Amino acid sequence: MKIKITGAGYYLPDKIETAEELAPKINKSADWIISRTGVKERRISDIDVDKMGAIAARSALSDGDMPDLILNASGVGKQVIPDTSVFFQKELGFDGIPSFTIHATCLSFLVALNTAATFISQRTYKKILIISSDRGTRGRN
Repeated sequence: MKIKITGAGYYLPDKIETAEELAPKINKSADWIISRTGVKERRISDIDVDKMGAIAARSALSDGDMPDLILNASGVGKQVIPDTSVFFQKELGFDGIPSFTIHATCLSFLVALNTAATFISQRTYKKILIISSDRGTRGRN
């Protein structure tokens, strides 16, 4: 199976939330958070996943070639219906490109990469854009 990754992009929010800042929000100590997750700080975005994903996708698609499939591999999507992948398509200004979500929680990107490799090896699609854009703060109370 021959596949090639032709581009990569990312978006990293400026705002940082430390374990100390998060602790009172979830009624746990910073030590508790760090000992169970290993996370001392996380990035917090003020923009939604579709916009973050589009920023990264534009960078990844710097060669100018449009994909013929978009796979959303986000753990915490914008919404369930319609599928988050269509919001990436709209934000990128693409029209008529098939898109869908691979939702396998933390493994979503790896499952999407395997799915894309299968589609490409079977010549179903030629260029597939995988977007994994998460805003986990939406999923916590």
